[in-house]
Amino acid sequence: MSTESKLNRSYTQELRDCPSFELVVVQGGSYLFGDSDHKITLPDFYIGQFPVTQALWQAVMGDNPAHFKGKNRPVEQVSWYDAAAFCNTLNILIGYPPVYFRDKKFQKPLDYTMTQPLEYGKDIDVFHNPQNPGYRLPSETQWEFAARGGDKHSPYEYSGSDKLDEVGWYDVNSHGETKPVGLKAPNVLDIHDMSGNVWEWCADQLHDRNELKNIPKDGSAWVDRDMGADRVLRGGGWGGDARRCRATTRDGIYPSYRSDGIGFRVVLFPPPVSWPVHQQNP
Repeated sequence: MSTESKLNRSYTQELRDCPSFELVVVQGGSYLFGDSDHKITLPDFYIGQFPVTQALWQAVMGDNPAHFKGKNRPVEQVSWYDAAAFCNTLNILIGYPPVYFRDKKFQKPLDYTMTQPLEYGKDIDVFHNPQNPGYRLPSETQWEFAARGGDKHSPYEYSGSDKLDEVGWYDVNSHGETKPVGLKAPNVLDIHDMSGNVWEWCADQLHDRNELKNIPKDGSAWVDRDMGADRVLRGGGWGGDARRCRATTRDGIYPSYRSDGIGFRVVLFPPPVSWPVHQQNP
């Protein structure tokens, strides 16, 4: 059952001593994943209107690893592990429980001291507790559903337009660097930068096209492989061509990889229907 009557179209997350950030509601619905015939049916969720910025990252995590400095530019040079640790730290600041753990019993939360020292090719076990409400990385299907306009079913090749220059930064117009978020037009849901600027980590492990028949049909993350399996990247970035920025393009890389072309955005799921609980420690 949709919570449309209870959810605001947008929400500003206030944080003590941290920059606020904007979320956009994505009403639940069904769509065909990528260019396949696999029908996905998702419940409602909130997603960041922009990729996580350097200002927000620094306020939450205490450092700024980005190569292209600028408080309103996307944070980059963060691994998948780092992004998951950010979600946990953000949840704790707000008053939500962590969602990523080092153990299957969900007793040892993942934190930045565990992920920051990891070099490329180094692995740690990370387990996601789907029962805990709070901020997390989007599943691949959540990301794509939002990029394509959610239940409004945007027909565009990119997120918000068939003309990438209107909505995204890529190799032709980026001048070889990231750009501050929100300078290009949003998609129909008022979400920015889902095509280009930086690739975005998703929660899922990467699966080949011939495996897609087994993709979760409920919008949850697809995680069924050993530690170290490639994690999904979506959206394309400042250094890639237009083809890489399509709303349906899939890629992935090792979860400990860091690059000046990779960032992320967060989702809030399940969407809170009682904001006083959510705002108990802003």
